Amino acid sequence: MQNGYGTSGSRWRTAGRVAWATFFALSGMASAEAPSDFFAGWKQADRRDGDRPWTLYVETEPAPGVPAFRIETSFEVPPVIAARTLMASMAEGDATTRGERRVLLEQSADTALVHTFVDLPFMFSDRELAVRIVASHDVATGIHRVDWNDENEHLPPPEEGVLRLRTEGYWEFRPRAPFGSFATYVSRAEVGGSLPAGLRDRLMRGQAEDAVERLAQRIGSRDVLNVAAPPPDGSIPPTGAE
Repeated sequence: MQNGYGTSGSRWRTAGRVAWATFFALSGMASAEAPSDFFAGWKQADRRDGDRPWTLYVETEPAPGVPAFRIETSFEVPPVIAARTLMASMAEGDATTRGERRVLLEQSADTALVHTFVDLPFMFSDRELAVRIVASHDVATGIHRVDWNDENEHLPPPEEGVLRLRTEGYWEFRPRAPFGSFATYVSRAEVGGSLPAGLRDRLMRGQAEDAVERLAQRIGSRDVLNVAAPPPDGSIPPTGAE
């Protein structure tokens, strides 16, 4: 991949699609029960107030070439609804950016394997990765988590010029009285290629913020949720179940 990016607008649109190929904190909103080392290894980088407030943290010692971001926020739905909404959006086959193709390789009640391929302009290498998504629930605490990590071993050998990417992260949803959730988003991902480190980090930060915004929009859309209340046992229904 070369470092000539064309016009400013096309440069950022293309680079944004590069960032999305890696797939996918209001410190005052952390649970009172959070351990003292809740933010160990992270430093606050930004904070947004308003209708959808959050606080963003960066890792103090990130792995080379793998920027890490953490966002703390909250939602006005219980953890089970937040987790169910997230699982549905991560496992769907619809592309989220131009040039992206997503294929659901396998799925069960609490896990999915998704292949994402991003077709980029000729001056950039295409990207792809297989991502394992796993939902879990701690009955004692009411905490729901959705973890993901790359499992590229499930893919056939890559075509010439296609980069395989690494990624890992999670969403954690903790009960917030009376019916809401504290939420933590963490993402570590590589972009690959020869993007300058500063540009790469800005793109991945933007991707993290966008992931939080997309989930907030989905949670706020009753048409997407199509649920009135969580199941009595607090478990996550199978994706697509009504």
